[in-house]
Amino acid sequence: MTAIAPRAPLCAALATALIGAAVLAPAHAAQRTLQLSEDATHSKPVSAASVRGTPLAKAGAADRVCETGAKWLRVGFKQLKLSGYDSLVLTSSGGDKLVFEGKHWNDRSFTTRALRGECVDIQPYFSQPDSAFQLDRYDYSAVALDKATVVVAGAGDICDTSGNACQGTSDLIVSINPTAVFTAGDNAYNSGTLSEYNNRYAPTWGRFKALTSPSPGNHDYSTTGAKGYFDYFNGSGNQTGPAGDRSKGYYSWDVGDWHFIALNTMSGGTVAQAQIDWLKSDLAANTKPCTAAYFHHPLLSRGSYSGYSQVKPFWDALYAAKADLVLVGHDHNYQRYAKMDPNKAAASDGIRQVLVGTGGRAFYGISGSHALLEASNDSTFGVLKLTLTATGYTGDFVPRAGSSYTDRFTGTCNKGNGNPPTQTLTLNSVRDVTVKSGGSRDNGATLYADGSDGGQVLRGLMGWDVSSAAGKTLTAAQVKLQVSDRSGGTYDLYAAGAAWTESNASYSGVGLGTKIGSIVPNATGAQSIALNAAGLQLVKNWASGAVANNGVVLASSSSDGVDWSSREGTNAPQLILTYTP
Repeated sequence: MTAIAPRAPLCAALATALIGAAVLAPAHAAQRTLQLSEDATHSKPVSAASVRGTPLAKAGAADRVCETGAKWLRVGFKQLKLSGYDSLVLTSSGGDKLVFEGKHWNDRSFTTRALRGECVDIQPYFSQPDSAFQLDRYDYSAVALDKATVVVAGAGDICDTSGNACQGTSDLIVSINPTAVFTAGDNAYNSGTLSEYNNRYAPTWGRFKALTSPSPGNHDYSTTGAKGYFDYFNGSGNQTGPAGDRSKGYYSWDVGDWHFIALNTMSGGTVAQAQIDWLKSDLAANTKPCTAAYFHHPLLSRGSYSGYSQVKPFWDALYAAKADLVLVGHDHNYQRYAKMDPNKAAASDGIRQVLVGTGGRAFYGISGSHALLEASNDSTFGVLKLTLTATGYTGDFVPRAGSSYTDRFTGTCNKGNGNPPTQTLTLNSVRDVTVKSGGSRDNGATLYADGSDGGQVLRGLMGWDVSSAAGKTLTAAQVKLQVSDRSGGTYDLYAAGAAWTESNASYSGVGLGTKIGSIVPNATGAQSIALNAAGLQLVKNWASGAVANNGVVLASSSSDGVDWSSREGTNAPQLILTYTP
């Protein structure tokens, strides 16, 4: 039989298995969330040496990842721990911003959503000694994010005794050649034994087992503990693997800018609180703009079943997190519903349920109607193909060869791309000067900052006219400098403590106000300082006239001075403001 070839992004991940902390050797290892990527996406490791200071970056450190020609990057974290009110801010050169606050990511290894641009600055705001982060890799692509697509396909209620129908639907998966495959439960009839998996599922859907992230159904649990299901997908006797921990059967993974969650409805009984708590934690840690969940039992159905109220807690958590799709089976037919809330009422910010119990088991008839039921069929075997972007999806019901029924639907993710539409405003400095602790100043083509230069301390003062930002909703700000003489020291940016001009500025007369950013300018060329929350508020206050615009001061205790261009030089210091229209 023809076997589907695993795509390149998945192969490396499979070397360490699909999901879960248990595949990481140390018992204390972080929970790892697999990231699968779009075609034409590349990945590069980030060595420990790339992280400032120590393998775990501490307070005052900053890091940056850049890839020339990249349209977007995803940053992979080996670990992230935040304590107290500490935060970590990622700002991209394309104007996107991602803020980490709270403990949602502690003990997790994960990859962020895509951030547009060639570079991403990672800036910690740490005051607690145990707050830390470590990067391990980043993904990037030269394909614009709005044109980057990834395909996921699957179905539920799959292989029965004959195997003829599931052979046909497995052929569809092979022809679609998706990046990932899901199953919506009841994968091998009648009882989900290992023998049934090996004899019925393996010759057909087993051809792309390496791509499959399954979920179980009630027939799988006809064998105690779904032993056949877990033995087949995880390996005989293995506690964990692609199907998750066999004591749980739920897990999550990422593909493109989508977060997929496999849940376990067991036999349709009450869902354990532990699984609901896990789901809420998983959703809280998700940075992706789009979310899909899949499991066996539907909330609403118009076939042999009417739906299961036991899964409403799943829907409550998913709806609160602005999830987009729920994919289910159990009824052996196809049903597509309009977006709805957990109470099964139409909602513009609701979740679309697609019931695709058409993998190969004998059909159940459609019975009755519902105001939200948009499409249905009870006589066509087939699979659901999802073409996913960072902002939405296109769904296609693909019929088995010889059948004609099809269905197509589209949707926009409830959280969009995770970033509101933004624009940037770039301002060149209108004044800049170097002041020296000895009392003199330098207003030439180069600005200086040095903790000890011939017995003097040097500081660089800069100011911009921000009147054009008045009335705009500012979301981020950064100072961009053109460095000609690099330094390995840490340089801090402060609000200037008093008014000044290029002709009267003095070291003693312009003190240091609030700290608003930091940089380690250890490379020549363009270097950016992302302003912290206090810095952004300062610029907002300048623009609104709430405070006097006294500009900023770059200062350091480092004796390894840094030089950069002034407005009298080649490139003036720039203040780059990001705002929503």
